[in-house]
Amino acid sequence: MSHRTIGLYLPWKWNLAQLAPTCNPLTKYRRAVEFKANRRDESYMRALLTERFPDGEFINIDQDRHWRKILPEADTVVLLYPDAIGLGFSPVERAVGRLKKNWAAIRVLNGRRRDFLLNTTTLWALRLRRTIEWGMLGEILALLLFAGFTPFLLLRDLMRGRK
Repeated sequence: MSHRTIGLYLPWKWNLAQLAPTCNPLTKYRRAVEFKANRRDESYMRALLTERFPDGEFINIDQDRHWRKILPEADTVVLLYPDAIGLGFSPVERAVGRLKKNWAAIRVLNGRRRDFLLNTTTLWALRLRRTIEWGMLGEILALLLFAGFTPFLLLRDLMRGRK
């Protein structure tokens, strides 16, 4: 009996090179999220799958529309995140959870060369990280802290005679 491993790759929705310069805030936001994600390209992820799972079958979800029919035949499903946390992979994760065999393993291989089992705990941790990343919560917190402390630092400098 053979063991079938399928690697699912989902390209990024937006490409910085294809987005024309614009003043549209939504487009600028998308560019910032993509820049921060530091995603890997398809050839890198294909080579990584071959390195870690030599018998793995690479499937680009955007190019192969029949991946949902192949999925129930897989014994191991490897989600190939081009970035660290799989931004944009939530619909694929839900589809894999519904269509895979009950005993089939779901693994993740991300663009940072990390390989881990996708279970409920890791899925919730990824969702939290994705929320932080999409919302740019770290950047917003840093901006608020900087803006909040600046008047106090300025006042302290003025009281000490610094200009």
